[in-house]
Amino acid sequence: MRIAFVWDSLHTYYGTRFNDGLYLALKRLEERHAIGYFEPQEDDLIAAFRPDVVLFWGALCGHETPHVKQMPYRKAICFAGGPIDANTVDGFDLYFTESRWNEDEFDRFGKPWMRAFGINELIFRPIRAEKKYDAAIWATFALWKRHNLFADAVGEKGLAIGLFQDHERQCYEWCQAKGMEVRGEMPKEEMVKLLAQSHVALNTSAFWGGGQRMTLEAMAMEIPVVVMADSPKNREYVEECGLGLVAPPEVGPIRDAVRELKGKRYHTRDYIMSKYTSQHYADALEKGLTQL
Repeated sequence: MRIAFVWDSLHTYYGTRFNDGLYLALKRLEERHAIGYFEPQEDDLIAAFRPDVVLFWGALCGHETPHVKQMPYRKAICFAGGPIDANTVDGFDLYFTESRWNEDEFDRFGKPWMRAFGINELIFRPIRAEKKYDAAIWATFALWKRHNLFADAVGEKGLAIGLFQDHERQCYEWCQAKGMEVRGEMPKEEMVKLLAQSHVALNTSAFWGGGQRMTLEAMAMEIPVVVMADSPKNREYVEECGLGLVAPPEVGPIRDAVRELKGKRYHTRDYIMSKYTSQHYADALEKGLTQL
């Protein structure tokens, strides 16, 4: 099978940072299939590759429409989240999902979906380290990650790592103002050494804030996780696993949850290895794309 993988900014921004579960899943698929890597505007290169199917990654409100929808290939998308409606949901033959919430949405629109998600379990693994931080968050400094909640709840005992964005600089300034350790993006192989020094993974992402990878990566490292009650995509994993805490998005309850989990260690890696590894991701993508 010839698979054209298309991701906006793949050759620039993501080309230097792309090392998550999807990356590893595609590398596994390369052992059995021909995969080409493209950006949406590279029509001629995609055509020259002669793909059997085209696999996209992204939301349904950006570069995928309308240009991508007109491409004369069987198409699937690794749906990255965000709002969808009747005007944006069309154009793909299969939707790979990360969470039950989106699956319910696609059912309502009558669209075919298949769960395909996982993390880089080779990098995110249990690491023994002396604890330095009460809680850590690793996420792009964006408003819907609610770093203000994280900063107010954890203060100087926190660790915040993520991409700095000038247009939302208040997100990392909130953390800096509390005196916590704030780091920009770094290689994941280095990041996990810092994360292992944290008692808790505190995911303050809001409803549209995503953060599912962080939750699963923390579980793979066996760092106890606190997620927010208004974030159903993250709640799904914690509630299904049965380990970790769900807290209302309020400073007091978040502090209590971090305090309750501090010093504990759960064997959550077993949950990850049962269904959310890069191999699970690769197998699901292969099954869906083969059907197309």
